[in-house]
Amino acid sequence: MPQLSRRVKSIKPFMVMTVLERALALERQGIDVVHFEIGEPDFDTPQLVRETACQQIRAGATHYTHSRGMPELRERIAAFNRDTRGVTFDPVSEILVSGGTSPLFLMALGAILNPGDEVLVCDPGYPCYENFVEFFQGRVVRVPVYEDHRFDVTPEAIQAGITDKTRAILLNSPSNPTGQINSEEILRIIADLATDHDFWIISDEIYAGIAYDNIKVPSITAIGGVRDRTVLLDGFSKFYAMTGWRLGYTCAPTPLVDDMVKIQQNFFICPPSISQHAGLAAFECGVDTSAMVAEYARRRALIVRGLNELPGVHCLTPAGAFYAFANVREISTNSLSLSRDLLEKAHVATTPGVVFGPHGEGYLRFSFATSLDHIHEGLARLRKYLTR
Repeated sequence: MPQLSRRVKSIKPFMVMTVLERALALERQGIDVVHFEIGEPDFDTPQLVRETACQQIRAGATHYTHSRGMPELRERIAAFNRDTRGVTFDPVSEILVSGGTSPLFLMALGAILNPGDEVLVCDPGYPCYENFVEFFQGRVVRVPVYEDHRFDVTPEAIQAGITDKTRAILLNSPSNPTGQINSEEILRIIADLATDHDFWIISDEIYAGIAYDNIKVPSITAIGGVRDRTVLLDGFSKFYAMTGWRLGYTCAPTPLVDDMVKIQQNFFICPPSISQHAGLAAFECGVDTSAMVAEYARRRALIVRGLNELPGVHCLTPAGAFYAFANVREISTNSLSLSRDLLEKAHVATTPGVVFGPHGEGYLRFSFATSLDHIHEGLARLRKYLTR
């Protein structure tokens, strides 16, 4: 067999899917598993979205669209960002729609990075970020975040990672895995540092619609003076329960979007036509999304309270997203081993914290995108496991 690419060989498997696959294998053996590992809404896509998609299929809207995304969808995205983030983007030149935010990450980094460039990434943080950067022969510089600071990044940690090779910082607020929301104060400091050291800000705000306690998630795009170096990434998967529709967008400076469009045209052609029509309908589903966020809030209260009642477990209350990042260091400092043991013996699927970076070791991530009944059952199994 001919040799395979070193670039692909360096990519690490996505551990969440590895845990899920083992859990599914146990279920095929007839074992009931409580799933806390997968970060996917358990709600159906709103009915209006599904009905609109069916109508468009019957109408024959199954052809290529504009490579930047349908103009009417980009206009609606611009209006949404004006209303929610207070930022005005030009739908013609500053917005690009694609098949989810993951392709947009690849396009943005492909347009920004040269081999050897460095990208600051929070640790713990979403594990795919590292693979995105390294695919383009960039280097990840980890910026540690700590429970003592409620997992918000500190100016000192960022400054310690900046070198003359720093090309970008990658933010995720609310965060996967911690649920932390970056404060407006720290965002202003990051904006100043990016300006002083001339690097890009890539802001992944896919969970921005899922926040609790009447918190409005601040966006770094609303801070003056950094529009020419900021890349906003958002999409429909989490807030609208549309993971399988694969629809996301970026709002960024025109020169960068123009280069990303060239990549999209060559590698992806255009976003999925039916998904774009569905995305237009999603903006009309405020009642559905409010109900979903309210249910997540009830689940958050249950799982955080339940985890903190377990022996050896401590868990901060997340401010957004649907993840609880629990400190289990009193039980084990090997989160991978503990997660495997919980799955095999307690039949509870979790994600080991070390997956999200070295500073995630000693933690487990629990997704509460599952029913209250499942959370009750999972907590009962955890208590039984720990007391045994």
